[in-house]
Parts: sequence; structure tokens; C-alpha cells
Amino acid sequence: MDRANFPVEFNNEMDDVKKSENEHYTLAVDRLSKLAEGHTDISGAAVNFKRPAKEHQTAYINEVTIVVYMGSDHIAATEKGEHFQSTLNGALDAVELQVRERRKQERNY
Repeated sequence: MDRANFPVEFNNEMDDVKKSENEHYTLAVDRLSKLAEGHTDISGAAVNFKRPAKEHQTAYINEVTIVVYMGSDHIAATEKGEHFQSTLNGALDAVELQVRERRKQERNY
């Protein structure tokens, strides 16, 4: 399911991820699409990959930020880590949790 019913902006500042960016983009779109399945509250998303420690003498840290647009509100999660795949999965997990919590709150009102 590599197509979402909403636009997903993809920003990538990491040179080594560009070689396989379709794989990571597809993973993000698949999970965001599943999150939106059966709902009409998500109107778009943005996925940002970057490596903020690149210019420092520290070990490289990967950073993934995902923003989901839900009406007039936005839900965002940023995950930082040494391994890119686990960092991406962590950011997706955090966004999914927040979206589900928000939906639960809206049902209770």
C-alpha cells in the first residue's frame, strides 16, 4: 500500500540515505496510510530525515521528524538515534500513539 489518500512531503538531508530513500519513504507512507485507514481526519504529513551531529566531532546521530496534519492541529514526533531504521520506526511509533490518543479523546467528548 505505498499510496496515501493525502500528500506526504519527504525531506532528506542525509546523503547516505538518498541511495535507498524510496525504501524509507515507502515504509513511512505505508504506516501513515494504515493509520489513516477508515478515518478522514488526516489531511497530510511531512517526513524529515537529518543528521544534526554531522559537523561535530561526536558520533553521527540520525534524526527523524514526522508531522501529521489533522484538521487545524498538527501531531509531531522527533526521534534521535544511532541506527537509522530504528530511529524511523521510533518516530512512526510515537506519531501513531499520539494520533490514536487524540482519536480516543475526541470519541470521549
